[in-house]
Amino acid sequence: MRYLVRLSGNRADADDLFQETFLRAFRAFRRLRARSNHRAWLYRIATNVFLNHRRAAGRRRETSLGRDFEAWFGSTAQSDAVASLTLRRVVEALSRRQRSAFLQRNLQGRSYTDIGASLGCSATTARAHVYQAAKRVRRALTPRGGQS
Repeated sequence: MRYLVRLSGNRADADDLFQETFLRAFRAFRRLRARSNHRAWLYRIATNVFLNHRRAAGRRRETSLGRDFEAWFGSTAQSDAVASLTLRRVVEALSRRQRSAFLQRNLQGRSYTDIGASLGCSATTARAHVYQAAKRVRRALTPRGGQS
């Protein structure tokens, strides 16, 4: 559910997407191999449901991360809120795959294998998406004269 809230940026949409995800999973469960990664399979269904929803809505804008994004990073002070807003904008500017991989790795602690399965790519490609996203985030958050 949290994953869908982050992708959609809207709790009401996430509720609908969550329900659709589990309906699709229920219908397809018989076709799932016993040794398959069930968690990655569910994340892949959730990702596809979200993408279908976004296409159907005809949105061109990238997905919002949601209001509770700051809570994940533990920001409480006003300066932290400004930093979190900047971080949110940077992460929102990432490509869909990089953003999804970055969030799954850093907010949910998922393995590269699971991330790759949910994105429909290899673990190596998932690692590359996370690396490129982190590189862009670091570059955007580093002061112009500073080094990281």
